[in-house]
Amino acid sequence: MAATKKRLITGLILICLCLSFCALSPVQASADGEISKVLVTLSREPVVMDGVYSATAATSTEGCTIVSYGWYDSNGNPANDTFGTGNYQVQITVNAVDPYHFADTMEVYLNNSAVNYTLNGSSSLTLYRDYTPQVWAPSITKNPTSENVEVGELASFVAIATYTETYEWTAVSPDGKTTCNCNDLPGLFPGVSIGGDGKEKMNIRNVPKELDGWKVRCTFTGPGGSATSNWATVNVKVPATPSPSPSPSPSPSPSPSPSPSPSPTASPNPADDPNHVHTYSGTWSFDDSKHWRECDCGSKTDEAEHDMEWTVLTEATKETPGTEQGVCKVCGYTTQRETEYKGMSLIVKILLGLVILALILGAAWFILNTIADNKRRKRRKKSGRSSGGYSSRSESSRRSSDYNRSESSRRSSYDDYGSSDYSGRSSGNHGEHSSHHGGSHSSHEHYEPRHGRHDGSSYDQWDDSRWGDR
Repeated sequence: MAATKKRLITGLILICLCLSFCALSPVQASADGEISKVLVTLSREPVVMDGVYSATAATSTEGCTIVSYGWYDSNGNPANDTFGTGNYQVQITVNAVDPYHFADTMEVYLNNSAVNYTLNGSSSLTLYRDYTPQVWAPSITKNPTSENVEVGELASFVAIATYTETYEWTAVSPDGKTTCNCNDLPGLFPGVSIGGDGKEKMNIRNVPKELDGWKVRCTFTGPGGSATSNWATVNVKVPATPSPSPSPSPSPSPSPSPSPSPSPTASPNPADDPNHVHTYSGTWSFDDSKHWRECDCGSKTDEAEHDMEWTVLTEATKETPGTEQGVCKVCGYTTQRETEYKGMSLIVKILLGLVILALILGAAWFILNTIADNKRRKRRKKSGRSSGGYSSRSESSRRSSDYNRSESSRRSSYDDYGSSDYSGRSSGNHGEHSSHHGGSHSSHEHYEPRHGRHDGSSYDQWDDSRWGDR
């Protein structure tokens, strides 16, 4: 029976160990590679005027890979430029890599939202989702800066904003009484010309002295509204002219005919001037993947990938994915992404397995120790019974021996008494004794006490037999 219990306990311990090690193994899509849930993310939601493929698609489901990704307008035509204000549909095809395959019934999510899908066999599916792009107002990322120029030089201004369709540069006089579009400055100041790209950059060539103190700014307009930059001032420095030396002749010399002033030459664009010194803005410019600092001429520096720091917004569960928000440590660019539920971490699983193993070993030790204690109790009980029987027999023998010794001593003392006293009395009263008993008693007879003998027979019986002989 004890061996059977040991085998049962050993088997129980082995089963528990196997279960604990199974709990430590990573969870796969399925025991046979079946995938029943697919998570796909877009790096950002579509926004009007954003590039169609400025957002990237990815999947975090084990055993899956994205093989195609496309946007289509409301007419079903591929969208290849930028998002407009209409409706669009994204289609993403996901394949299961060997040895994985898709289940007949699936759960497919795109950015935490369940979407429709079509199975293209057991190893491919295409998911669909309709979007109406968001409309954002222009956001200014760079304001124009004031320019210090000399007469005849070029003043260059740059202003940048996102989600902008049109740009309008405006100039205002120092007293604020005259306001005009910068393209109208040549009509107010002959010889002035306006350049630039007609959008973010505006150049005033051949700046006259009269433009000193004028200010310019840019107004951005887009589908979501408009925004206006700060003012930038044109500061014109007039070079000092030397005074003419006096003529030695007291008679006045005829004044020369005025020579025609040379026509002003257009100053080169700073971007094309090899002597141009770049002045980079302290404000970072960025897109979805990189950040940089930009000069007024459009040159970039410190261009690098974003260094993101991620914070969990919502924890992922078995039913729904989670969300993380990332902020670039350098430029402050912010985005969000989807996270998949991955269960307990490996360290937690190991600790849990060790705790389970310790509990199992402790329970096994307790059970085995209890069984051993029960066995020891049974042995002590059995040994006590054996010792108790032996003691009883020894005590009985001892008592019998003591009783025999005391009885023998009493009989010996009685015999001595009878031979010395009773015999004398028999001799002195022999006649009287004989007369009473008719001579039936012998002078050597003595009285035996009526007590039991050690051999089990009765003294009464023994005495009766003796008295019968008489």
